[in-house]
Amino acid sequence: MQQFTVSGLAIDSVNDSPVVLLKELDGDRVIPVWIGPAEANAIALKLADVDPPRPLTHDLLKRVIDGAGLAVQRVIISDLVDQTYFAEVVLEGHGTVTKIDARPSDSIALALRTSAPIFVADHVFEEEFGVHPSDDPERHDRLRQRLERIDPENFGDLLL
Repeated sequence: MQQFTVSGLAIDSVNDSPVVLLKELDGDRVIPVWIGPAEANAIALKLADVDPPRPLTHDLLKRVIDGAGLAVQRVIISDLVDQTYFAEVVLEGHGTVTKIDARPSDSIALALRTSAPIFVADHVFEEEFGVHPSDDPERHDRLRQRLERIDPENFGDLLL
């Protein structure tokens, strides 16, 4: 399992969908995760350090977690099934650790609000793109081609 960080948001010009880009913290791997517009807006607001006048769902969830005396220990992009990513939010508190099934987009939005690290299970990257890019250039080309479809001019152009 490797730690990743949110490197930005983009609009996939092929299907006009928001994409959050996760970049390996100590490496060069990038994972694009296609997300919904509401989650993209929540992530964009936090990345831009903009506080909405009323709390969004992810802000509310953070307040509930804090109020319950818990902390988000980490977020894990845990699986990939039929081109759909799965995630877990790992909560810690009161002497226990609890994993909660969640959508990656919600998990990422929550991680940004709680400063929790984001991890990606090694098998997730390997299932989607094959082994490490330097080990298999052909598989790396699949990722490059997917990312090339994203219009760089739209990078971060999500409505706030």
